[in-house]
Amino acid sequence: MRVTAVLFALLLAVPCAFAAPPPKLVETIELRTQTVSSPVVAQGRLYIGAEDGNLYAFNLAGRKLAWLYHAGAGVASTPAVADGLVYALARDGRLHAVDAATGERRWEFSTLGEARFAAHGLYGMPKQAAPTRDPWDFWLSSPVVAGGRVYVGSSDERLYALDARTGAVQWAFKSGGMIHSAPTVAGKMLLFGSWDGAVYALDAASGKQLWRYQTETEQETSTLFGVQSAPLVDEDTVYIGSRDAHFYALDLASGKMKWRYDGKGSWIISGAVTDARHVYFGTSDTNLLVGLDKRTGQAVFEHDTKVWTYATPVLAGGVVYGASMRGELFALEAATGKPQWSWRTPESQADDFGLLEPKTGKFDSKRMFEGPHSIHASLEHVKRLGAFIATPVWHEGQLIAATADGRLLFFR
Repeated sequence: MRVTAVLFALLLAVPCAFAAPPPKLVETIELRTQTVSSPVVAQGRLYIGAEDGNLYAFNLAGRKLAWLYHAGAGVASTPAVADGLVYALARDGRLHAVDAATGERRWEFSTLGEARFAAHGLYGMPKQAAPTRDPWDFWLSSPVVAGGRVYVGSSDERLYALDARTGAVQWAFKSGGMIHSAPTVAGKMLLFGSWDGAVYALDAASGKQLWRYQTETEQETSTLFGVQSAPLVDEDTVYIGSRDAHFYALDLASGKMKWRYDGKGSWIISGAVTDARHVYFGTSDTNLLVGLDKRTGQAVFEHDTKVWTYATPVLAGGVVYGASMRGELFALEAATGKPQWSWRTPESQADDFGLLEPKTGKFDSKRMFEGPHSIHASLEHVKRLGAFIATPVWHEGQLIAATADGRLLFFR
């Protein structure tokens, strides 16, 4: 583990009319392993999981390693921190509860198994062949803590409610598909998406189903269905994207659809954020960061990100910050979508494998999907661009982001 000072000259500012200067990349922590876990800041520390099987804690003052906890398998969820404990789900199906101060294990709970989504005929593969593993299913469900319980979904199709102090099961709800969506607590309700294409609302105390909203499903290639996104609850509305290529606004009380945004065939895996007037999220194949009027669903702006955007946007001070799979961070005026600045990793600028089209900045689909290498191999090269799969965090004037190839970047 080493911490390296990074030259300010790496920052590429896009000219704009705003007087405020873009933030500067001031430091990098190298994890030296891949990660899809998003950084979480709590009580002066940053917590993040990684594919080397470790959960890391760094002191923000000095950005030094406080401790690491070895989970035994890749930590593919974003940690939750509450009441002195850190919770994280690993790929071997164990949910770990770790002392936030010391990194010592307090308890662990095992699901019935975690896996990536797979299906016969996925992406047009022969249906008689073995199920094809989905290379874009990066995450497991991330835990959330509320009311003395920790809630987490599982590839075993269940949503679990556990005692936050002991890990004892309070109840388990069986959905119709894998649950890789992070649950959301809203008052007495618990909401989440499932790979059966449905959004569920449960009574958080008992696990009783309150309503279920079914998004569209496509069975021919098993491509356009499933809800990976985490629900966002804002007042009386649930906002959530689906791989059916729509973004939904649902009534919180009844689950009835208020409106939906047409993603024009593009998955919407990104989570969403809202301010007083708008809701913001990213898209996959249409390569957009979208701002909608949250009451009507009408587009206020659709910013071209050039490539897939899975990371949830971040809002701070009237600015929406986005992170894309080509290793780019960017800032937009939240009210209008007007670009303010952008920054790309040095690896993205070098593009040694030739993944990006020089004129457009978009991924070269022939290079990625029609060559002798597999989709999985191409995605490994995407990660080496410094792709942003995890969601950045804004904390006390700092923008902190994790690259898929294992670097924590600190901007101020």
